[in-house]
Amino acid sequence: METKNEDRRVQRTKRQLELALIRLLQKKSIHKISIRELAEEADITRATFYQHYRDPYEMIEIMQDRILNSIQQIINETAGGDSYVFFFRLFSFLADESVRAEILAFDSGQGTGYERVGYFIHNNYMLRWGQKFGPDQAANYKYYRYYIVFGCIAVVENWINGGKVETPEQMAKIAYSVLPKEKMYLKNSDEGM
Repeated sequence: METKNEDRRVQRTKRQLELALIRLLQKKSIHKISIRELAEEADITRATFYQHYRDPYEMIEIMQDRILNSIQQIINETAGGDSYVFFFRLFSFLADESVRAEILAFDSGQGTGYERVGYFIHNNYMLRWGQKFGPDQAANYKYYRYYIVFGCIAVVENWINGGKVETPEQMAKIAYSVLPKEKMYLKNSDEGM
């Protein structure tokens, strides 16, 4: 029983740290945030901070990795299906306040979270309709994929930065409407094209 209470305390401390980091990042660059300042903002000691994280960069990376893992699960569960369902699931996930999607705006030293999500989707999954492009159009297809993926990421980013005013359903309809009129499917690149 005591272990569960301890786990809850650890979770509460990490949640306090994450919220404190987000508040500080809204005021200043990650480079200017000290461990002391972060610990004070979270109302914990520096030693407690170091029990959980090495530095603020690691915190951002861990928070973004958690989001990436969830997005990967959404992609896996909707692979081969209508892209509207993917977008609805994605926006529903990001609308959840516990996700802290605003952390995607910050650079962990590996690019912003939005860039990481875009490259993750681009590099690990292909758009199935690529076979419509012949070998002479391979470059067109390559850049077209970037255009589609990062265009969709820009829609997500603007929605989050705008305060998530629209519902996930409204956003899924918007994202779906800007795609080519053919059905699009996400396909794992390991399955071949």
